[in-house]
Amino acid sequence: MLQNYEYFTKFGWSSNPFTLTIYPDLLVGYSKQTDALLSHISNFHKVGMIIGPTGSGKTTVLSWVNSYISKNNGLKLFYIPKPPVNEKGLILLFKSLLGYNFLDKIKFRSFNINKMSEFINEKIKNQKTIFLIDEAHECSLDVLQWLRTLNDSCPNMILIFAGLSTFEDMLSSKLPTLSMRVTTKVYLKSLNETETESLIKKRIEKVGGKGIEPFTSDSINEIYKITGGFPREIIKNCDILIKKAAEKNISVINKNFVEKILEKTETTRTDEIRLTLTKRQKEILSLLNEYKRLSPSDIVQHIDIADYKSKSHAIRSINNILRRLMSANLLKREKIGNTYLYFLSGKAKTIFTKA
Repeated sequence: MLQNYEYFTKFGWSSNPFTLTIYPDLLVGYSKQTDALLSHISNFHKVGMIIGPTGSGKTTVLSWVNSYISKNNGLKLFYIPKPPVNEKGLILLFKSLLGYNFLDKIKFRSFNINKMSEFINEKIKNQKTIFLIDEAHECSLDVLQWLRTLNDSCPNMILIFAGLSTFEDMLSSKLPTLSMRVTTKVYLKSLNETETESLIKKRIEKVGGKGIEPFTSDSINEIYKITGGFPREIIKNCDILIKKAAEKNISVINKNFVEKILEKTETTRTDEIRLTLTKRQKEILSLLNEYKRLSPSDIVQHIDIADYKSKSHAIRSINNILRRLMSANLLKREKIGNTYLYFLSGKAKTIFTKA
């Protein structure tokens, strides 16, 4: 610990800039997405959605929205880090968020899920109230159905969900009544190389450092290539690098050092990507590994679509999945006539090579 602290002081750092602490003010690369969310809220749209792969910054975006909106006294906002799993949990959640006092116990003596909309309307009255629900992909269908009902019956309730692509797919195939109510969707992709450097620089300057020191420009280029530009991976790998540099008392982190230290980390990241893929995503990637290039319609011909209402619903869902896989740099596409053909990226091919 002392060794790390002494290393930090070389660069004027007050602490480690690369912990996984969320800093809303250090958000990088998602201005279009945050603008869309602010527009959604200012126009009082009812349901919004943030979709992105693991480590893309969904929680940071929600924290940024929370911080920004909290400065607006005309709106009330609640952040829900994890959705409840059942009706009982939903009741307890809103009691906790909105308060459940002695008078409420008298008025809502026989409190149950059917009393929820009356309770919420009583509590928020005419004040627009935003509920930011993180990890929405972990939400059960029962809870989502009740949230849809509550949202319909509470005119001043605004819901913004954040989750993996599986959440969007689940709504599309199993809860279209809620999916159709979503008026704003924003998708978080990985950062580009310039944004990767900006994230590292902002982190360093927050703790008193200057620019990107001790990193060099070529080392940041290498970090970008290894992490794929995913914010959490950038931060985690920079943490590994500065700790190793401190151990070896190295004052400059260059490309060669990054390659040497992170060679095993890249293999680990490939394994992590494989583990976080959904069953349907793996199925699509396997099909493309076998057939090389397929259109969405071709893919539907090779999968079981019993869970979908119709073939058109299946194609719509597959298109959403393909878009998510492209944003994770696992797929590429080319246009042939009026049809897009999808094929594996180099990163996806690596996953199959190591499988």
